[in-house]
Amino acid sequence: MDARTVIAALRRGETPSDEGLRWFAKGLADGTVTSAQAGAFAMGVCLRGLPEEARAVLTLAMRDSGHVLHWDLPGPVLDKHSTGGVGDCVSLVLAPMLAA
Repeated sequence: MDARTVIAALRRGETPSDEGLRWFAKGLADGTVTSAQAGAFAMGVCLRGLPEEARAVLTLAMRDSGHVLHWDLPGPVLDKHSTGGVGDCVSLVLAPMLAA
């Protein structure tokens, strides 16, 4: 598997294989995929789209591409991310809202 195969599928309007998407996510994390290839992939997804199932495969592969922390706590463990710089006020109310 290589980046060109995944990008070529997008260029043809096809959905990359699950294996290809997992490889691409790993390559993004370990530096195998270049910035130019990441940009080409993003443009392909933007122009051609990516079906929901493929988005789920890619999302889970990205989640699993790094070190995953496991917390020995009862119930779900949640994390809230923000891109920052947008006046994000959600963080202030999210924890009390979820705790209620």
